[in-house]
Amino acid sequence: MEFYHLRSFVSVANTGNLTQAAKRLYTTPPAISAHIKYLEEELNTPLFIRSNKGMALTEKGKILLEKAQVTLDSAIDIVNVAAQQQHEVIGNFSLAINVNSEQVQLTDLITLLQQDCPAINLTVHAQSTGKTLVDIKTGLIDGGYIYGDIPEDCLGVTVLTQVITTIAPIHFRNNISAYELSQQPWIMMSDYCPFDHFLTEKLGTTIKSVLSTADDNSRLALVTSGLGLSFLEKESALTAKKNQQIHIISALDFTTPLSFVIAKNRVDEPIIKAVFTSVKQLEQVSS
Repeated sequence: MEFYHLRSFVSVANTGNLTQAAKRLYTTPPAISAHIKYLEEELNTPLFIRSNKGMALTEKGKILLEKAQVTLDSAIDIVNVAAQQQHEVIGNFSLAINVNSEQVQLTDLITLLQQDCPAINLTVHAQSTGKTLVDIKTGLIDGGYIYGDIPEDCLGVTVLTQVITTIAPIHFRNNISAYELSQQPWIMMSDYCPFDHFLTEKLGTTIKSVLSTADDNSRLALVTSGLGLSFLEKESALTAKKNQQIHIISALDFTTPLSFVIAKNRVDEPIIKAVFTSVKQLEQVSS
């Protein structure tokens, strides 16, 4: 029995899916499947019940999971202690951002990591809050920035508070009512973005959505072309208005925290712990 066999077993047990487990461990589904098969043959017992819905632990699999997790946690502790002694953590961190890099001080974060943990490599993914939360829970993303409240199964640090405003094509007037806004075509944010929830709370669920995109620049371009209204960070909206691209409607303005979050159950992993610590340090310096 090898250490990586146990890692594959625990990952499949946590995700219930070979593909998701493979993505989490940066390998392939056939490799994960082979590790599980090896364990089952060595232990002479089935560990999973396989179905179209995924892979569920057998009773013996549940017993082994507890033991395997203890073994892995002990191994992580050993790596962590060694890393602390060497001031070196080696590996990749998948980071999700939902705003431009300047707003989350990405350059400063990279500089800080290069000073403290030069062997950590950041892979940055631009995506929405909803997708980031799903990917953090399934292990596809190690951490990222989200709008709204920090979920109970996550740890987070709020880095700033954003004012969100409504942007409209340049010909729109100021004194438009909430009812009139609800009758306009909207470009929504998709992927369970909290902006969309706020919009339906204010204007109702019958809003006409012409399309959805989580990318701010795409929404700005679509509004500029006259296809509909949308939400955008106030700072970006003011710049676009100054450039005579769009009109700002303040009737629906709201504020929302922007936070960096990680999964609670992964907080002791050396790479995740190092990046989370760097983000907190950066926030303390900025405060």
